[in-house]
Amino acid sequence: MTRKTLPRLQRRRAAPRIASAGATPTAFLPPLAVREREFADVFRSYFQNWVVEDTEGNRPLSSSTLAAKREFPGARRSIVAAAFDQATNGAVRRQLKGRFALAVIVLVPGPSWIRPVRDLFVARFGAQWLTITADSIKTPQQKSDQSREVASNLAHGQPVVGFAVERDGLPPSLTAAADLTIRVQPPVGATVRRAIRMFTGCSAPADIDENIAVGLEFDDLVAAFRTDSSPAEIIVRLRKASAVVSGSSSTERLPRLEDAVEYGAARTWGLALARDFADYREGCINWQDIDRGAVLHSEPGLGKSLFARILAKACGVPLVVFSVADLFASSPGYLDSVIKASRAMFQRASAVAPCILFLDEIDALPNRATMSPRGADWWTPVVTDFLLSLDNAVAGKRAGIVVCAATNNIKGVDAALLRPGRLERAIEITRPNHAGAVNILRYHLNGDLQNADLTDTGHLLDGCTGAEIMMAVRGARRIARHAKRDLVLDDLVQAITPDEEIAPAALNRICTHEAGHAVASIVVSSGDLKRCVIGRTVADSAGRTLIANEGGGDLMTRDTVERRAVVLLAGRTAERILIGHASVGAGGDDDSDLAQATQLIAALHASAGLGDTLTYMVSLRDALTAVRTDRELRSKVEEHLRILQTRAENLVRQHRDEIIAVVDQLRARRQLSGEEIRRIIDATR
Repeated sequence: MTRKTLPRLQRRRAAPRIASAGATPTAFLPPLAVREREFADVFRSYFQNWVVEDTEGNRPLSSSTLAAKREFPGARRSIVAAAFDQATNGAVRRQLKGRFALAVIVLVPGPSWIRPVRDLFVARFGAQWLTITADSIKTPQQKSDQSREVASNLAHGQPVVGFAVERDGLPPSLTAAADLTIRVQPPVGATVRRAIRMFTGCSAPADIDENIAVGLEFDDLVAAFRTDSSPAEIIVRLRKASAVVSGSSSTERLPRLEDAVEYGAARTWGLALARDFADYREGCINWQDIDRGAVLHSEPGLGKSLFARILAKACGVPLVVFSVADLFASSPGYLDSVIKASRAMFQRASAVAPCILFLDEIDALPNRATMSPRGADWWTPVVTDFLLSLDNAVAGKRAGIVVCAATNNIKGVDAALLRPGRLERAIEITRPNHAGAVNILRYHLNGDLQNADLTDTGHLLDGCTGAEIMMAVRGARRIARHAKRDLVLDDLVQAITPDEEIAPAALNRICTHEAGHAVASIVVSSGDLKRCVIGRTVADSAGRTLIANEGGGDLMTRDTVERRAVVLLAGRTAERILIGHASVGAGGDDDSDLAQATQLIAALHASAGLGDTLTYMVSLRDALTAVRTDRELRSKVEEHLRILQTRAENLVRQHRDEIIAVVDQLRARRQLSGEEIRRIIDATR
């Protein structure tokens, strides 16, 4: 190297000085007699504090030009050096350059940081260090061997450094003997400014948002630092990448959590969690004060996945989405590969924390209490390791991960997942009530029919899932589009209750059945009758009588249960008395009239303590199963239902004229509101 080819070096804010480790800086440049290799080592060690300018014209060199002249910190080196310098100070770095037999642990934000940080450490502090990376330890035997090697090297005066995401991934002898622990934090605004200055040689704006890199993994950061980029261009890329990861750049239109009343208890929990996140950012609470997570359960189509996206948006954190099926799709499916995929899932969430980790179909992870012995041999290690990873993720050691899981089968979820300190609670999402149905309808209408009164239309959708309501709106838009006009309310009603040809005999039977339910609900004062609808709706039923059952005044009593059962039995009873025989419409599945009446009466005897015994045998959910398997319970339920059937028959005979009047109107109009049915009954009496 000659003086002609040597670029001029300038310190950014102070007179530049170069010194070898352990010496006092005394000159602008080392003597020309210093060997070129030694100069290069010093150059690399101190380069991040310098701006390199061409000797002709004092212009900052581009990274490509400089790379051709002399080693220049690339994107990876700049980012790692900035983060490492942010995590240490001069005293720590001088200690690492000393000749002491130190035991050092370096904890990094995520797995993708381990190798780059290790490479920087070796380049800066010498190759005499024994380096251990957690990702190179695959088995307990390897960890044991590494532990012995660490102990031997320290005993002989050689320094040892370990790189990991968590201390548990390193050999025990190193974690026990560590003299120094360095935690490299995920980059914030100051770290990004320093990295940009190293990479471009130009100052970055001082007003960079501290959360500019939130949710980004190491490779995401590297992708933003491109050759010949200006600081402004790098910042734009970082902001765009962070927005993509956090979901804020998504074109998906999401409702506000505050307005999502259809989610009930899940919404209440989500609002509290969002408030906790805000308090945590303001320093009012510690991460340990935030909920660890929850399991959302419901029947299909009620928006559990959508809720996770709404929740992440409300909390202002990235959403990391996995399903248990991903553990197999992303690996060959062998036991060790599935466990590695499970760990990688939590490491991915840890790398972008704080975040919400959404685990869909959590019941695909088997419940150990119900596993067959053959299945237990394979699944037990997977479930056990999953639980350990979950503990580490939500333990609050680092800020932090909130785990939100979802399932259609809460019984299939291992009880160990739901204990305090893990997922903690199970929250059921039920079918929306009238207010929820109207809210979902307004959301999917997206500004259309803004001034229309959707009260009656909402009653048509009572008990429908969010997916069914979305389908109804899509159908209404199709009707308006084919008619080449704007959407009107009648389009929506037609999509919900499409016109269909029903044979006269079938139409008369359906109307009679629904009129029996409607009149019985008013006569026995069971619930609040909202509407009768004839014809298939988005809920795929030939007829529906919508009754809002009691829930706000008092708890259910035996009388309440019996009146509700009479209403359920009144439909088939009206068919039998007014037409001459009943059809199969009252049964057929677990949601039918007979199934619901059986379940209510069985629960009354077997779980509510309102029958002939105080013994608790089953829950309401399991009452139908108990009736099928318990002969004595089945006999009690059958006897009780016979008594209620007699009450329903007396009611239909006594109010025969009112039922027939409602049937006539339903045949003509296909749907009646609860108020219209009350007026028909009053006029007929």
